[in-house]
Amino acid sequence: MVEAPEALRPLVRELHHVAIVVPSLAEARTVYESVLGLRAAEVEHVPDQKVNVLVLYAGGQRIELVEPAAPDSPVSRFLEKRGGGLHHLAWRVDDVAAAVRHLLAQGVRMIDEAPRPGSHGTTIAFVHPRATGGVLTELVEVPAEDA
Repeated sequence: MVEAPEALRPLVRELHHVAIVVPSLAEARTVYESVLGLRAAEVEHVPDQKVNVLVLYAGGQRIELVEPAAPDSPVSRFLEKRGGGLHHLAWRVDDVAAAVRHLLAQGVRMIDEAPRPGSHGTTIAFVHPRATGGVLTELVEVPAEDA
């Protein structure tokens, strides 16, 4: 079982997804679907983050493949510096705005000090990796009809 970092434990409901950066969704999709047998949803463009996201399902687990959609995407910089691979862990919370307020009040370093739209109708905020042991962490609030 994957446990949330200590600062997040009062807020976290479960692991929402693991995000993996890839240079090409089309190439990666073939491996994840055809070779590994994961079930894929439709690709979604997330303009705010300048990325394309492909959600894959392995049983009840979500894997998100993330591809840069523009040269100035933060994911483009990630690929240039590190190459493809693990990008972040995402934790489901009941209320992202309340979680952000709680973490800021605790002195936790945030990338997002206010929630913003994520993929598939979610609301998200990122916690700085320095606050969570070097792992970029996303907080995800799913729409009420999906919760």
